[in-house]
Amino acid sequence: MLTIENLHAYYGKSHVLHGVSFDVQPGEIVALLGRNGSGRSTTAKAIMGLVDWEGSVQWKGQSLTGKKAYEIAHLGIGYVPESRDIFPNLTVHQ
Repeated sequence: MLTIENLHAYYGKSHVLHGVSFDVQPGEIVALLGRNGSGRSTTAKAIMGLVDWEGSVQWKGQSLTGKKAYEIAHLGIGYVPESRDIFPNLTVHQ
């Protein structure tokens, strides 16, 4: 379903993710674990096309290379960041 092979990601000239590979089959639940700065969020951002990356990312057999984030979202992949600044001016009630 989701196949990642030799994924490298960059923030500008900084090479921050080095050769990540994994495969997620239908029905599997996968968690990325690690301490701060280990690349969990960067891996998700790369899959979504939010950072520059090299390698192979395939979703249901289709390559995501060169696709824009909105195109990837239309294929059924989403990314919700953990930070609190998504709706910084709204209260819990709103």
